[in-house]
Formats: sequence, structure tokens, C-alpha cells
Amino acid sequence: MSALLAIAAIGLGGAGLVALGFPERAGTRAGRALHGSLILIFGLGAWSAGYAAAVLVFGNRTSVLTAKDAVLAAGGGSLLWLRRRRGIETVTEEERVPRWLIAMFAAAAALCTGAMIEHTLHWPDGGYDAWMIWNMRARFLLRAADFRAAFSPHLLYWLHQDYPWLLPGVVVQGAALRHGELALVAEVASYLFGVLAVAVLSLSLARLRGPCCALLGGLTLLSTPCFSVFVANQQSDVPLAGYTVAAAALLALALEDRRRPPTLFALAGFAAGLGAWTKNEGLLYAACWTAALLFGLRDLKAVLWFVAGFLPLGALLAGFKLGFAPPNDLVAFSTAGGLLRRALDVHRLGEFLVLSLRRVVFFQNFALWILAELFALWLLLRARHRPGPVGLALLLAFAAYVPIYLLQPHPLGWIFRTSVDRIFIQLWPASILATLSALLPARTTAHT
Repeated sequence: MSALLAIAAIGLGGAGLVALGFPERAGTRAGRALHGSLILIFGLGAWSAGYAAAVLVFGNRTSVLTAKDAVLAAGGGSLLWLRRRRGIETVTEEERVPRWLIAMFAAAAALCTGAMIEHTLHWPDGGYDAWMIWNMRARFLLRAADFRAAFSPHLLYWLHQDYPWLLPGVVVQGAALRHGELALVAEVASYLFGVLAVAVLSLSLARLRGPCCALLGGLTLLSTPCFSVFVANQQSDVPLAGYTVAAAALLALALEDRRRPPTLFALAGFAAGLGAWTKNEGLLYAACWTAALLFGLRDLKAVLWFVAGFLPLGALLAGFKLGFAPPNDLVAFSTAGGLLRRALDVHRLGEFLVLSLRRVVFFQNFALWILAELFALWLLLRARHRPGPVGLALLLAFAAYVPIYLLQPHPLGWIFRTSVDRIFIQLWPASILATLSALLPARTTAHT
């Protein structure tokens, strides 16, 4: 019964949000698949955020969590009922897809799946930070007598007790449905978020620029070596990438619709909020989306709708940070004098530039995709293309990391090598979407 209620909470909760956000129902197979992917990624996020809110307010009690699932299912079903009479949107242009492109996409997906299975067989607890942070957090939430032990300041700071916990929230609820058995839950969750990141990217490009562009975008992500590595390692960077590309896709769809549907901006804000509840970097990206809409679009109404969508998750994040989380290590280890010294250190800036240039040609992690991205940006610059709000937000996010790296208190070489690939994968799917959308013309749509 609990499993069925959880499925209803995820499915109906996500479906209600998508129905609320999109002004029409999808009228094509690709459109319906996009809506289905968004339903699942939003449903999982809302399920995890609802779990966190219930635990923080009422404690980790089974009756409370069951009631939470019932509320999510009922709320999503109500939204579906209220939006049942929406019109149908169709794409008027059709496009033939080469079979070789479909075959390459399928081969890349199979290769990523094989890498995930092979890695999981050897390291079922994940790699890098998965066993130390994300799966560890899930174990604390599942087994500790007091859930606040998961955020105790007495734990080693490497556990990052201040991190938001969307991914552990999904894992711990899945494990609870299996009577406390964590085996395979984290692996399935990681793979599912990886699939959803590819699906949201590809299917939103299909809606924006057609099926050939969709397969090219998905193939680009699947053939990026570090993407399959991060999926296999069960880290939160892949879920964050999924919510970041979802926010980018929803903003792009809203901006290319001449009506500028306000609910799509709100749904994009909700996606940004789920990203902020996934990892600390998500809050930076939400700020970049807001700034890009404010200064790039200059539409206060769109900004307010976006912020309104972000607010529920923003409130949850604020409640956790202010009421339960210890200080972040970047803040705890920083002083005013240290910040000033690092800001004026010219050698530190030179070291950062060298590290960045070396990473551009790191074939093992990125293949040649960073060089291809830089070439695409050069083409757009030559064409005097002005970045839209989506591209501007991503440029702001990348630019913001320059002072963050220079001012943070840890050794620059160490923190750069251990984090830059994660930042890249968080923003890469959205960057693919923004780049291909800028290089190719928009499709036409009809509304009925």
C-alpha cells in the first residue's frame, strides 16, 4: 500500500505541476514524451522536498510520511482535474531523421548504460562523494534515532552537513519502501536521473528545433565521457544537471511562445528551486536565471512568476539552512583578512587561468566538446548574436565561479581539480540546449 501511495504521489504530483505549467496539452509523441519526462523529474523532486518538509516540521515518523504522500497525490490530482480542458498544441513542421543518427544515439545510450552497470558491480556504494555524502546522508536519515544527527556539527566537515538533500531524500524513501534495504535504490535513482537529464534535453530540443537537433543534443551529452562517470558514481551533480536543463528548457519554451505563458515561467522557477534543494550550486543558478530574466528580458511580470515558482523550495532551503544546517566550510574557514589577501593575489589568478586552460583539452573527461562549444560561441560572436536570457544566465553562472574559486579558503589546485568537472556536468546539458537553440532556427507551432 505504501509503495502504491508513493507512486501516486510521484506520478500525480508531477502530472499536476506539468498540467499547471503548460498552457496546452502536447499533441505530438515527442511532446507527450517531454511532458512525461518532466512529470517524472518534477514528481521525484516534489516527493523528496515534501519528505524533507515533513521531517523538518514533524519529525521522521511513518504516519507523517504516509500523510505527505496522500497530500501530494491529492494535490496533483486536483490540479489535473482543474486543467482538464486545456487545448492541444501541435508542431506544424515535420522532419525526416537519418537512421545513422538514430543508431549512433542508441549506441551511445547503450554504452552509458553498460558503463553504469559495470561500475555498479564493482562499487555499489558509488564513487567520489557518493558514499561519503549522499548515501551516507540517506543512511543517517533512515537509521538514526534522531534525524538531526545527519546534520550534526560534530561530524567531520567533509560530510558537508549543510548540503541540501533532494537526492538522499529520494534514496531514503525508496529504501523505506524496501523495509530499510538500501541496496540498488541509490543505483536506480542515479541512473533514472541520468536518463531524465538526457530525455529532458533531447525532447525539449525536439520541441524547439526538431528531431535531428534533439538526437544531436542527446548524443553530445551521452558521448561526454564524464557524464557516464558521474551517473555511475551516484552523485547529485546529475540530478542538478537535470533540474538545470529543465529550467532552461521551460524558459526557452516560454520565451519562444509569443504569448509568454506566465505559468511556464513559474514552472521554470520551480525547477530552479528543485535544483537549489539538490545542491548548494543550485541556489547560484537560480540567482543567475533571475538576473538574466531581469536584465536580458526586462519583463518584470516574467521575473515575478519565476520567483513565485521558486519560493516554495526557497522557503524549504531557508528553513533548513537557518534552523538545522551548520555553517558551510567555505564560510567557516574564511576571514575578512584572508578574503582580501586572496583577492589581491595575482599569482592565484595566474594559477587559476593555467588550470582552466589545461582543463579545456582534458580529453579523458570532456573529449573535444569544450573546444566545440568555444568554436560555436565564436561563430555566434561573429554573427553578432546577442545571448538570450537562457544563454546569459549560463554565462553569468560560469563567470560567477571565477571569484568563487579565487576567494575560497582551500588550496586552489586541489579544490579546482576536485570540483570543476562537477560544475561542468551541472551546466553542460543546459549549455547544449542553449547553444543548439542559438545556432538553429525556431520551429513553428499551432494552437487549437
